Amino acid sequence: MFRAVNARAFRLALLIPLLASVLSCARTQRASARGAAQSPAQPSQSLEQLRADYAARFMEPAPHMALAKYFRDKGDRLQAFYILEAARRERFEEDEFNRAFAEWFHGEKPVDASRETEAALLKEHARDPNSVETITKLADIYITREDWAKAKEYIAKAIRLRPDDPENTDAMAQVLEREGNTAEADRVRAEYVRLHPETAEGYRERIGAAWDKEPGKAKALVAEASRKFPEDGVFVFDTGALLQRDGKLREAEDQFVRAAKLSPGSDYIQARVAKFFYKTRNDSARALDYYLSAYLLNPHSYEGEYVESRIQRISGEAAEAKLDEQTKRGAPLTALLNDPNPMVAILTLEKMGEAWKPDYMQPALAMLSHDDDGVRWTAMEAIKKNANRSFDPTLRSLVADADLRRRGLALYLAAHLWGRESFPVIREALRDQSQLLRFDAVSALFIEGGAEGRALVVEHLPREPNERLKKLIESGLKEPPGDGDQATPTN
Repeated sequence: MFRAVNARAFRLALLIPLLASVLSCARTQRASARGAAQSPAQPSQSLEQLRADYAARFMEPAPHMALAKYFRDKGDRLQAFYILEAARRERFEEDEFNRAFAEWFHGEKPVDASRETEAALLKEHARDPNSVETITKLADIYITREDWAKAKEYIAKAIRLRPDDPENTDAMAQVLEREGNTAEADRVRAEYVRLHPETAEGYRERIGAAWDKEPGKAKALVAEASRKFPEDGVFVFDTGALLQRDGKLREAEDQFVRAAKLSPGSDYIQARVAKFFYKTRNDSARALDYYLSAYLLNPHSYEGEYVESRIQRISGEAAEAKLDEQTKRGAPLTALLNDPNPMVAILTLEKMGEAWKPDYMQPALAMLSHDDDGVRWTAMEAIKKNANRSFDPTLRSLVADADLRRRGLALYLAAHLWGRESFPVIREALRDQSQLLRFDAVSALFIEGGAEGRALVVEHLPREPNERLKKLIESGLKEPPGDGDQATPTN
């Protein structure tokens, strides 16, 4: 992990949270079909400001979310995806990422579960015991604390006051599932359907129960629900699924496309429409559009396979095909570096690094400013693989670059080319307020600095102000030095 020959893996390993757990959170059709909240209005910032904030507060999730949201709002959803995936898979623990994503993309603020807030709400509840708003806020507090007994107590009050509201019933069922009482959760949902069979939620439950065991009954229920709720995307989707089951793919496609339009906030529908185009229609380009919609609603979206893996596969295959096509046509590699798919730039930079030409240096240097972390890193690796001490004048400018992302990557190049001669520059970076610059300084010392570089990291550790980075440094120091570490200049 820590060997210089696997430097990229080491840099990412520094970012992987120490206590991260594997996520399994496919949403049910019932929950996601109702859609997601709109993302909140955030203070408008220029791309330059967002990049600067990203470098300044690299160890915090908010700048990553802000940058991803910027690209999503500008229509570059694939770049938004890669920024979010880097944050989710390589940088932050699951719960922290989920909270930040919910806030930035859905406007969900963290629940204030403090004792003071609880006391104030209890006082308000005593004053007005029929306020469902107060009751649900108290239930949210107890759910946040995983106090399931009290959560059920207050959800039950909400159900008594608003028995026809499916949200309250579903909340009770989800709490029961968290307790491991799935049988009671099923009973609660079934009871709601018995009491409210004509509601949209009632139809959803009845259709779901009959779908596999009684297909004829399910078909009749879908037709009935579609007449009552013609603009409900779930029933339009179900109609498409029935048509697909009957082999009527053209008609099914029309219904699926309409369902996606009617349910822009349902990752369940977006993901399954994507799957139809990907698996049944063999249309990866259209599938990618819907997969991105699903992911940007819920990064953990699942349709038999996690959506992020579908996006990565489609994006990667498209990049490989484009690179192959363009090279066969004799197009210069540098012409592909600004492709909207970051994977095209990454594959191109790898190819450039393997068959380097002097003319590649300036385009590769330009890629150090790319907004995709993978592109920036691959550009740095290509330069590092091919640069020698004649690169020193350029490198001296890079280690003082105004763009802190470029300056951070320059530290790896300096440590590699200059060895211990780079230590004064890296020491200065370790004193910088930028979290990204300090992270890159530490990482460069681990990868290229040898024993002397590790000694500098040990020296810096007590002065590191960011607790997350401090923990990552402590973790890195527990690993043995790599055989490929170097600290002498490369001439």
